Amino acid sequence: MTNDDIQIIEVKTRRDLKRFVRFHNWLYKGNKFFVPALEIDEMKLFSPKNPSWDEVDLKSFLAIRGGKVVGRVSAMVQKTYNKLHNCKNVRFTRFDLIDDCHVAHELLDAVCNFARERGMEVVHGPLGFNDLDKEGVLIEGFDKIGTFANFYNYAYYKSHLEEAGFEKEIDWLEFSVQMPEQLDERMLKINERMKERLGLTVVPQNVSKSKILKRYGKQIFDVINENYAGLHGVIPISDVVRDDILKQFKTIIRREHVYIVVDKNDKVVGFGLTAPNISRSLNASRGKLLNFGFLPINALRIKLEAMRPKVADMCLVAVDPAYRGKGVNVILIYETFECMLKAKIKTLESNLQLETNLAIQAELDPFNKELIKRRRCYKKVLSSPTEVV
Repeated sequence: MTNDDIQIIEVKTRRDLKRFVRFHNWLYKGNKFFVPALEIDEMKLFSPKNPSWDEVDLKSFLAIRGGKVVGRVSAMVQKTYNKLHNCKNVRFTRFDLIDDCHVAHELLDAVCNFARERGMEVVHGPLGFNDLDKEGVLIEGFDKIGTFANFYNYAYYKSHLEEAGFEKEIDWLEFSVQMPEQLDERMLKINERMKERLGLTVVPQNVSKSKILKRYGKQIFDVINENYAGLHGVIPISDVVRDDILKQFKTIIRREHVYIVVDKNDKVVGFGLTAPNISRSLNASRGKLLNFGFLPINALRIKLEAMRPKVADMCLVAVDPAYRGKGVNVILIYETFECMLKAKIKTLESNLQLETNLAIQAELDPFNKELIKRRRCYKKVLSSPTEVV
């Protein structure tokens, strides 16, 4: 096979978009470690219904050989990020393909050409619409089941990117923590001492989810933006995106998995969020909530796993910078672990942690922690308009 056998087409129609979204599930059919995104979510994400749509200039591409899709990729200028960092970057995301260097060449060439046409200087990724989107190429941990929040990919992605001239920009790490049978009493004492010394309280669990979102919703996202500002690839969450996420929180987030620390003035200074790990049921669903187009068997399976999870995902931890290093993270970790033990959850998986963020990684050191996955962001500097991938 040669490059001449491959046709790169731009995704323009709804039919094209369905082929783009469904290719991922076809490629990983039967893979027990793959966790698909829900098709309905991906169709929304790559349409004007996405609240981040106005922040990007985006094109998506399909690689076709013999009438069949053999690869896909999206390229985008994240205008907010480029303005904030005074750079000329293009991101790529949803990079998936069969194990074929020619397909990789053509897809990445399409991304680089997209960048050059817009006067951009660097291509990097996988990075998404914002920091809440999926990011990174999995380079370690192929024998671990993925999560709903992140990509799973075959090992050959790494070699195809590197052969095309892409190099490491930065890695993210993911850890697994085996829950202890009970919390050390010293943790409780430290937790209480921290709250007393700083004049902080944890919002009680009997405060309903709707009241929390109404009272603290905006503050929570202010803390998230301040906490993550300056980290790799991070874009401030806009008001439009925030409002869309809060609507989702009302239906999919369980109250006992939300932890909020406030000061004497009821101002949010720390926020933590966990979620039941529903990877097994999502793997079986192949990205669809309905079976045969009308039976909600997959949706029921996902709901049941969410009600009785054995694993939980640590989705977000954010602390007001004014309180960073003062013990608020300790309070949030205690609240998280206490909730996990009550729910009889055996394992907690961390969110993505930058390899350079040693302070955050150290917070889980007192526990039975294991590095289980490593993801990489790649970059390529476009040195000249005539460069070939």
